[in-house]
Amino acid sequence: MSPTNHKLQLIAIAAVLLVFTALPATAQYQPRPQSPPKPSFSDEVTVTATGIETEVDEAPTAVTVVTRDEMDDAQADTVVDMLRRVPGLAVVGSGDAGKLTTVFTRGTGSNQTLVMLDGVRLNSAFFGGFDWSRLSTAGLSQAEVVRGPYSALWGADAVGGVINLRPQRAEGGFNGRFFGEGGSNSWQRLEADLGWGSKSFDIYASGYDRQSDGELENSDFSSRQFLVTAGFSFGKLRSRLGVVAQNVETETGIPFAIPGDPTLDRRQQGESTLIAVPFTWHVGQRWTLELIGSQIDTTFAFADPEDAWVTESTTDTTSTQARLASHHHLGKNTFSWGGEWRSDEVNDLSNLGPNLEAEKVEVTSFFAQDVWKPSAALRILLGVRWDDAEQWGSETSPRADLGWRLSDTIELRVGYGTAFRPPSIGELYYPLSGNPDLVAETSSSGDIGLTSTSRSGNSRWELTAFSTDLDNLIEFDYATYQNHNIGSASIRGAEISWTKSFGRRGASFIQATYLDTEDDNGLPLLRRPEWSGSWTVQGNFSKHLSGDFTILYVGARDDVDPITFERAEVSSHTTGNIALAYSLWDGVEVTGRVLNVLDKDYQEALGYPAQGRRYLFGLRLGVDKPARWRGTP
Repeated sequence: MSPTNHKLQLIAIAAVLLVFTALPATAQYQPRPQSPPKPSFSDEVTVTATGIETEVDEAPTAVTVVTRDEMDDAQADTVVDMLRRVPGLAVVGSGDAGKLTTVFTRGTGSNQTLVMLDGVRLNSAFFGGFDWSRLSTAGLSQAEVVRGPYSALWGADAVGGVINLRPQRAEGGFNGRFFGEGGSNSWQRLEADLGWGSKSFDIYASGYDRQSDGELENSDFSSRQFLVTAGFSFGKLRSRLGVVAQNVETETGIPFAIPGDPTLDRRQQGESTLIAVPFTWHVGQRWTLELIGSQIDTTFAFADPEDAWVTESTTDTTSTQARLASHHHLGKNTFSWGGEWRSDEVNDLSNLGPNLEAEKVEVTSFFAQDVWKPSAALRILLGVRWDDAEQWGSETSPRADLGWRLSDTIELRVGYGTAFRPPSIGELYYPLSGNPDLVAETSSSGDIGLTSTSRSGNSRWELTAFSTDLDNLIEFDYATYQNHNIGSASIRGAEISWTKSFGRRGASFIQATYLDTEDDNGLPLLRRPEWSGSWTVQGNFSKHLSGDFTILYVGARDDVDPITFERAEVSSHTTGNIALAYSLWDGVEVTGRVLNVLDKDYQEALGYPAQGRRYLFGLRLGVDKPARWRGTP
């Protein structure tokens, strides 16, 4: 990152601090309503499950919403820290903070989960997938995780599920936050948010700066982000024209290319800029039009002057997208239809010469969906989508889900759908390995589950069994030294969770996932544990004390040894994290957390040791909801 940009970010953070100190005490701590008890299941809302705002209880699919309060209780700096405790998800990090981190949903591949920011696709156009190490919790209101096939609504890559990150919006006057933290391995974290909202206009700006020296030489990293949401509301029905802007810059040292062989000058840098313009027009009480246009420009640079082959390389990608959705409320039906257009372009250059020069793929899509509620106890969702690209052909993805309330406390959910992941531009055209004749990977999935909510509404358990068959998987063929659609796999599994609320704002959450995976050679899929789970207790523990206690278990799984390239087993591990915050007075907290409490020596990716025990301490100020940090009266 340029020194000028770094100075601008530091100035912005300093300005936020100045605003905090300049505000009169009475302006800082206007009393607001206490947050509702957690969990309040009927208050959790998802857009990702159906494409329209839907209460989680009303969505006939498996949905987990990670709230802002949960992120704050855990003091989590990255989204992926919260995803480790979501049923059906397996997280694999390649070493310490800032290194490549991927997510596997219900046993599908790390490039078979669609990732979005407020409905804008974030998956890489170069080789697919998404690196979760660089995405902070700063500026987010919640993360929505829907599991199962979602290509019928969201298109490509939604094979295992969709993770949609929802940014904050300002409401009700001025609000703001600040969080500063430091600790082990020269850890530094600064976050600042400012927002202001009125009846007709709202703006929310967030920034963060994270950096650490790491545990090994040349394993340092730094990451910075600006995220801004703004909008103008008009009309009696509150239509809205908005803008979302995000800029993320990262720099990371790579301590070794092969375990045991240090690389002291190996570095990588990245920058991503997203601009989106969402428009929601409430044409009438029963008709809403949604239109969003967006563009993401990403640059990734690698350098190692000591490498025998590639000493430097640069990859530039541009993804442009436009999506139209029309929602019609017709009595017991909510019918949606729309279309989408997306263009991805990649340029890749190294010291050996150009690899890809303005290679482009354009995708055109149309979709339709109906959510039918024939009775108070029954909900039926039917959807279909058609996606077409000249390079890999077309895919039609149907989907059907049913939610049936067997009683006032128990609901049965059944679903089936197909999904696909198209070949990436790198898989199609990269020199030597690329194959322009590739077609899309496809899947067929089904699940059946039961949900039970207590009559008091303070506890809920969920059990879901699922099955997925994957075909036309893209694999490298050593006989031809090219990518080919030669793989297949089957996945059978189950996920179970139990949530119990306590006090005015607290909860205990236990979840476990079982996976039985098999590739076309009868071997388990790599990096998918047979068993995994977690137990979290979070919320207010006393009038002044709040926090989060989490235990994570990941079972043994197969991986590839990075030295011998032979299949090997990664041992299971159990780790624990503690985060506590003590309220000094309204809106002012001192924080502390211990990660990997027992200092366990473990690996998520074979050959890449995870971080040991770390101690982190900080100060948090809040102007938006001081009652949130005042504890339970």
